[in-house]
Amino acid sequence: MDPHYRLRCLACGKNFEERPDGPFLLSCDEAHEPALLRAEYEQKSFSVCEQSAGLFRYRRWLPIRRVWDNRARPAVFRSERLGRYLGMQSLWVVFSGYWPERGAYLESCSFKELEALPVLARIPAGTEQALVVSSAGNTGRAFLQTGSALGVPVVVVVPEFALPDMWLLEDRHPQVRLMALRNGDYADAIRLGANLADREGFFPEGGARNVARRDGMGSVVLAAVEELGELPGHYVQAVGSGTGAIAAWEMSLRLAEDGRFGQRRMRLHLVQNTPFAPMTDAWLSGRRRLEVPEEAESRRLVGGLHSRVLSNRQPPFAITGGVFDALTDTGGSMCGVSNREAAAAGALFESLEGCDLDPAAEVGLAGLIKELRVGTIDPRTAVLLNLTGGGQRRLRRDRRLVAAQADCTVGLEDIDRPEGFLEALSRPAMAVV
Repeated sequence: MDPHYRLRCLACGKNFEERPDGPFLLSCDEAHEPALLRAEYEQKSFSVCEQSAGLFRYRRWLPIRRVWDNRARPAVFRSERLGRYLGMQSLWVVFSGYWPERGAYLESCSFKELEALPVLARIPAGTEQALVVSSAGNTGRAFLQTGSALGVPVVVVVPEFALPDMWLLEDRHPQVRLMALRNGDYADAIRLGANLADREGFFPEGGARNVARRDGMGSVVLAAVEELGELPGHYVQAVGSGTGAIAAWEMSLRLAEDGRFGQRRMRLHLVQNTPFAPMTDAWLSGRRRLEVPEEAESRRLVGGLHSRVLSNRQPPFAITGGVFDALTDTGGSMCGVSNREAAAAGALFESLEGCDLDPAAEVGLAGLIKELRVGTIDPRTAVLLNLTGGGQRRLRRDRRLVAAQADCTVGLEDIDRPEGFLEALSRPAMAVV
């Protein structure tokens, strides 16, 4: 594909052209406070490529170098039953999972598939270095599946507790590897992944710093606007790192600049799973700086969460262009919900709409219910609820899921000693079982 975008630093405004080959550009090279880069596209008006059924129908606003046929795309619908139950006049759901009756075919059952596709499409064809991705669950599964389908070298690093979530629908490609971290959490997996990515033959995916990850997730807003014809007044999502919320904000800014979908700010309402909710605590206290419990206490709190994927100890909250800025710009809000509230919300959705939700999506719905109760959201206005995953039970009825074994397991004590796990990764990849 011809270059159709450039990158701009949100701190100093410096522009960058994408590198023709090699690792991603993830940060500005000027001396200033940490800041995200943002993709700026040649085409300023939103349009879709009608010949594409999946995510790449939005290719003009994705920082990618190649495309392929796929049908992975979020489904958008007006939720009549749930909306009526909650007393809402205009509740719209963007569902990223497996729900064929609604036109949703994300076979990872998670909107993290919307990250994996453009990130891998941003890698130049023929790259031999392996992409390193750290995850607490859903992201890892999406990259295992997508990397295997495309034959792209990928190493997925997850805490050992996430291994039950590492499953595929077909054989894992030999160049796609899986590492597990014993006794660690998501932040520890990020550290392990960073140590691996520094070694020759590997490069980092970059998390929130990767513009392809953010704009892939931002496609949920494009799908919604394609269906609604305008930006909704409110946007609700459960967050761990908050990268998806940043992505939604950035995409709404592009749509507002277009001018055809309303000029108002789409107000963000972000939800965390208590008792581990550092961003919520900071926002409600008016602080840009996070106060995260010490490591042992954080691991204890994370271990008891309804959705452990919502557990980033180092989220992009304070960074320029991050969650704090997104909430400030949109007049947004944050709230926390308990395990009990999340489980009840999931049961409610399945009883009314007929599809199971991922635990993180249950947290998001519980947050919407709480925001309606306290009056933060007006039930008369248009609301977009991002249900970030679901349909796994539905998928199990249609397909056989197979568990992916870890190619190696690293103890927390060896996280900074890469020699051992590099040797383990040199062995043949484990087959699915």
